Amino acid sequence: MKNRINFYLFIAALIVLDAVLLRSPNLLGKIGLIIYKYHYLRTFPKALLTVSLVVGIAVVIAEGIRFMVQREILKRITGKVFLIFFMVAVTAILIKTSMDFTTWSYSHTGLRFRIGAHLLPAILLIVFVYAFITLPKKHIPFPVSSTADDEPNKIIIS
Repeated sequence: MKNRINFYLFIAALIVLDAVLLRSPNLLGKIGLIIYKYHYLRTFPKALLTVSLVVGIAVVIAEGIRFMVQREILKRITGKVFLIFFMVAVTAILIKTSMDFTTWSYSHTGLRFRIGAHLLPAILLIVFVYAFITLPKKHIPFPVSSTADDEPNKIIIS
């Protein structure tokens, strides 16, 4: 439990860092925010809220899958399949972000803004990989073996 708290504190620090980076484009990036109507990234509180909501939804999905596997509502293999699907989807988003931010219009938005744009899918990938690694295993109790002491009237013939 302590490791999960530390992990989510680390994720919270990454969320704040990402909001700071997304809020600090250069002049061309600020013009781009106005032209493309990215109003949710214009101020730090809006950027923080946007990043927090996206990561929060990913955390709820990942923890929901972990909870359902732990309560045996979902089989462990099904939980793994869902998490692998989300990891592949987020990896595709990260690749698309990398491709988009190397094109001409986005490549002039400033280094901090580009790093912030790459950091959000990376945070999501970290959340889903952590959920995949810490997915609970099914608890199988050891079978109870019967001995001669358990039933004194029973004769054991070897």
